Amino acid sequence: MRRILVSLALAALLFAMSVSTTGVSVAGKQAIPDDTEESVGQNEEPVTWTMMVYVAGDNNLEFQGVYDLIEMESVGSQNGVNIIALVDTETLFEGTHWYYVGVDEEHFDLELEETYCDCEEILGPEGCHHEDLNMGDPATLQMFVEVSVEFAPADRYMLVLWDHGGGWYGVCWDDSSIRVEDGRTDRLTIHETAEAIKAAEESAGIYLDIIGFDACLMSMIEAAYEFRDLADYMISSVTGIPFDGWAYDLFLDDLVANPSMSVPELLDYIIDGYVEYYSFCTGSGLGGWTGVTLSSIDLSTIEDLAAAVDSLSYKLMDGLASGEVSRGDVTHAFAANTPALQMFGEQYAFPDLSMGAEVLGGMYDSLSTDADTIVSIVEQSVKCDWVSQVSGGAFTTTGLTIYLPYAYYYTYVDYSYETAEEAEAAGELIYYGLDFVIDTNWDEFVLDFCQAYVPVE
Repeated sequence: MRRILVSLALAALLFAMSVSTTGVSVAGKQAIPDDTEESVGQNEEPVTWTMMVYVAGDNNLEFQGVYDLIEMESVGSQNGVNIIALVDTETLFEGTHWYYVGVDEEHFDLELEETYCDCEEILGPEGCHHEDLNMGDPATLQMFVEVSVEFAPADRYMLVLWDHGGGWYGVCWDDSSIRVEDGRTDRLTIHETAEAIKAAEESAGIYLDIIGFDACLMSMIEAAYEFRDLADYMISSVTGIPFDGWAYDLFLDDLVANPSMSVPELLDYIIDGYVEYYSFCTGSGLGGWTGVTLSSIDLSTIEDLAAAVDSLSYKLMDGLASGEVSRGDVTHAFAANTPALQMFGEQYAFPDLSMGAEVLGGMYDSLSTDADTIVSIVEQSVKCDWVSQVSGGAFTTTGLTIYLPYAYYYTYVDYSYETAEEAEAAGELIYYGLDFVIDTNWDEFVLDFCQAYVPVE
């Protein structure tokens, strides 16, 4: 299956899985055809988009990355829509390359393993060296956003992070880049990703309309909270994303036909195209996965949602300590209604947040107010759709998960580290610094619930 990080808790990690303004030229590229006026209403101003796709394919997904770029080529940059990609592969092409995905352009010859990039056009002759960039380095991501915005300024921006995903644990693994600190494959932690985007936005003077993850398991409150001030919306999946990834050609067709559509409308097209594509895929098309999901999240609501989760966590800890709340009931509430998410109690303990809260609220009056708030916010701010390949439905989800293992041997103690110094003192350098962990009590509840807290001396 694609874009899944497979881990053993507290043990060695294993990896398996997967613009221009109208009439103005930008760095030699124009994305405005003759029929611009036909694609927008008479009273609407033309809107331009730049979609930036960060393809971290220096791993076992390199072919899939190229296939998705070929999907984008089938539509191309036109009618105010610009598509820019930075693509790294493991063995296909030497170095890391920039692409402006134009109309009727072919950048790849997979038989000859050759690529025809736009590095000089985007970077200029002095900046094009075709070096192998580390896609797990936040400096690379920051540079990508800054250069893309300078090359193709637009009214609206969408950043897509493409690769393996591990939820709160990170995204975009680069197999050619091994970290000196711990000898592990480099990746972007969620904290690093947010810091890189923040720095790029401040430097370029822009704000993302959408941050998207064509990567597994990223639709978590921990991730959404980290990006709450960096984009209006996040689009991601609570489950795995099969090898084929998003259906880029389907939603890009709609966007270039009407670039003035609202951001929520575009998100609907991305989700609908994705579900439509996998509705026709079975067997190998889904990579053995029972189904797929995709969610859009209104990030303006995430702080209120985190506050409700924070309040719930204190009441859960108090209830567990007094005996009022049963551990078994907590496990049942989060696991029983989402079994085919296949995450709870495993290495990826990512149950559905709203469904778990709803069941708990029905069990205990002391938890009902916070649970009702969580359910209400998720219902209003998260749009999720899915397709199941299992008779009777493989799973149910409201589109947003949270980290909650049920036993110590599934728990990442490093989930709670707030600083690099704290992690280093404990001999763990693999993760630290989630805003959600710093700002809420949920991590303390998780480690208390799992009876696995190891204090840092």
